[in-house]
Amino acid sequence: MKKLILETTAPFQGLPELVADDEGLFEQEGLTIEWVDRNTGPVMPTDTSITDPSGVNPFASHGKMFEQGTADMYNACEWGNYRRAQDSSMGARQIGRRAIIAYGALIVPPRSDVYTPQQLAGKMIGLPYFAGTHFLALQMLEGFLPRESIQTCLAPNGSRLRFDSLLAGELDATTVTEPYI
Repeated sequence: MKKLILETTAPFQGLPELVADDEGLFEQEGLTIEWVDRNTGPVMPTDTSITDPSGVNPFASHGKMFEQGTADMYNACEWGNYRRAQDSSMGARQIGRRAIIAYGALIVPPRSDVYTPQQLAGKMIGLPYFAGTHFLALQMLEGFLPRESIQTCLAPNGSRLRFDSLLAGELDATTVTEPYI
């Protein structure tokens, strides 16, 4: 059997791979899957001082193990992968293109006075730079606000961590995926 080493993936991103592995479908095709945990190391907290993605490592989440040579492939949001393929030192390529985010939302906390996208002008929006919801938020907001009115900061990968930052009052808004919508 051929062994394939994959980075771990969240169910909303890689449910087909997770189900195929669980159901033994890879083995039926002569593949053994080994999962390497891309989330090892310290949890990256919300950092409101980082307001520009240009200095942020695009491999801080997805592609990290691939870039270290310890994974054969990884699955991530299409929009973030364009950047990662561009910056790859390992020659990564994007194969298979599909919008991985089936459902994503830009949310505010219950105490917020924001009811329309325009009211987010100048407010701190926590985004996981180079992830699909980073680009999704910009695309949504640029339909309502000039780019210079959109204030973002680095927020952790993983909807749960951003949701917690939002409820803790660190952010005025953030993006989430299912099941946090």
